[in-house]
Amino acid sequence: MEQTAILRSITEGDALPGYERAILKALETSPKSIVVLDDDPTGTQTIYDIPVITEWTQEILERELADNRIFFILTNSRSLQAEEANSLAECIGQRLKIAADKLDKSVLVISRSDSTLRGHYPNEVEALVKGLGWKNTKQLLIPAFFEGGRYTFNDVHYVAEKQHFVPASKTPFAQDNTFGYSSSNLKEYILEKYGPRISPDEIGSISLADLRASDLTKVQKALTSKTKTHFVVNATSYSDLQAIALSCLLHQGHLVFRSAASFVNALGGIAPKKCLEKGELLKNKVSYGALTVVGSYVPKTTAQLNYLKNRSSALFLELNANLVFDINAFNAQISDLAEQADKAIDKGQNVVIYTSRTIVKGADKKESLAIVNEVANGLNSLIRQLRVRPRYILAKGGITSSDIATKGLGVKRAMVLGQVIKGVPVWQLGNESKFPNLPYIVFPGNVGDETAVAEVIELLN
Repeated sequence: MEQTAILRSITEGDALPGYERAILKALETSPKSIVVLDDDPTGTQTIYDIPVITEWTQEILERELADNRIFFILTNSRSLQAEEANSLAECIGQRLKIAADKLDKSVLVISRSDSTLRGHYPNEVEALVKGLGWKNTKQLLIPAFFEGGRYTFNDVHYVAEKQHFVPASKTPFAQDNTFGYSSSNLKEYILEKYGPRISPDEIGSISLADLRASDLTKVQKALTSKTKTHFVVNATSYSDLQAIALSCLLHQGHLVFRSAASFVNALGGIAPKKCLEKGELLKNKVSYGALTVVGSYVPKTTAQLNYLKNRSSALFLELNANLVFDINAFNAQISDLAEQADKAIDKGQNVVIYTSRTIVKGADKKESLAIVNEVANGLNSLIRQLRVRPRYILAKGGITSSDIATKGLGVKRAMVLGQVIKGVPVWQLGNESKFPNLPYIVFPGNVGDETAVAEVIELLN
């Protein structure tokens, strides 16, 4: 019955007119700058013609805030230990406050994270609010991400798999070594993550019925509650996200958002855009091969890699993650793989570099994350050693794509061109990078069916 009800809710929501015009009018009447702190680069998977920066000095933040209504800050905080993530969020919050005060800007801040609920929550959001110096701030949890099949219905967050809606806690994402969880009901998820620091009475819910009512009075009234500090937002269509976005734009107090990518479009009044065509992505004709780097370990990525192996003439090179415990052997392997990749790319052959699929675990969550980062550092070193410029680079996995961009390619600023397929953004790298103006495809680990990576590569051949 629940499956049928969700499908009906999606259909009914998609038929509603939404609030895009009202949102644009509200932003024009009371201008606000929208700043998105992205814990990996996949949050850019719904937007276009918007900059993403990888540095956040006071000078850079002030420049971006002065020049752009919306911009992304790639923090890659999901790859950090909790203490580092907290310090980073607080630091950026402090600097944003200084910049906003100096420029007399009203700022809305989104802590963009994984639509399958993995990440430093709630500590990262709390640290951000502390840095901003905001008091009595309401927190909204909005993980709905329709382009990737993520819906929140009756407070339960679902992941769509071939028209079947799976509660998020029943998916492999919930078994994450570092960010695992057991609750699909988002009220219970908040309680699970907060522990005794929050009571059930402090958590409210914004229902689909209220979001789809003839007016938004109940939603706006809920946000002014004196007892509720956190809100779960139900959403199965963009009209729902636009309804909560407009309500938030009209709200007088401080709000902070923990959301997936779709909410950025709603809050910013960003209209949908068709996926990029080959000519828009590959503007210059080159004879070199393309490079795909696969770091994500989630089962979906492994299935996509296996599908690609069976249908591609690319050169497949495996980075053995188990060698991470023997640094000399690990480094020698990296140099050898870089040399092989260069030769193939120079000849016009596509190359796929992937980490071995057996997960190397540590004694605890902290050590497991440290091992993941060591393997990522190996991939970054490999990219730095490349001499031949590929036709494009496709990076598979959130942390992988962030690290390769910032640590492998030296990206400080990029423009998001759009999406090559739904949920998969394409960046144009800045002039400061190792390969200036290169098309860089950020392919999230949890997006697409098993054919998706192969289809993108085939599209661009």
